[in-house]
Amino acid sequence: MPVPKSTVENSPRKLLRDVVLEKMLAAIQDGTLQAGERLNDDELVQWLGVSRTPIREAIAKLVDYGLVEMEANRYTRVATPTGKQAADTTQVLGGFVELAARWGVPKLDASAAKALTEHLEAVRSYSEQQDKRMDAELETVISLLVDAADNELLDKFAESLLPRARFLSLAQGAWQFWDYKHSVDPLRAAIAKRDGDAAAAAIRALTTTAEQQADELRAAGTAAAG
Repeated sequence: MPVPKSTVENSPRKLLRDVVLEKMLAAIQDGTLQAGERLNDDELVQWLGVSRTPIREAIAKLVDYGLVEMEANRYTRVATPTGKQAADTTQVLGGFVELAARWGVPKLDASAAKALTEHLEAVRSYSEQQDKRMDAELETVISLLVDAADNELLDKFAESLLPRARFLSLAQGAWQFWDYKHSVDPLRAAIAKRDGDAAAAAIRALTTTAEQQADELRAAGTAAAG
């Protein structure tokens, strides 16, 4: 594993384990830590500039998220995403975003509605360009909907679901879902009216196609396993 200069800073607003978790999440998602790579305590201590305790706490979270695999006295390694895992997560994510939209859109204030529509326009633009930056904008849209829903359980679920969805997108290979641009106008209209049911319906229409592609991924994974 490459050992770059430590960039972890002590923060009065965050537990050290959370700062370490953010750094390790970013490293997994940008490929610094690659699928299947073993995680060595000494290398992580040198890289992150912290003791083993916050590192082990962060790794425990990553195991919960499904991004790291661990077997006592044998290995701790970055998980290898599969098509089936990506398909399963896509289905769960679709239902999750529907709930966030149904509950969150009616609660949007003017500022939050403006921010949400701006990010939706960025989704449209990147989708039309087939630009992978669309993924980050989509995650921002989801996070804004979750924030607006103001539901503690949704917040907690998002903490593990969104990083897992981002990580498992690595298993999609050449598959990209560029039809997100078609959801922008229905969602904008729903946001303007603060209509949660209409927003959820727009998400449902969008995820129907995503789930069809998820089924194809699952079938491909099953065939490969057979």
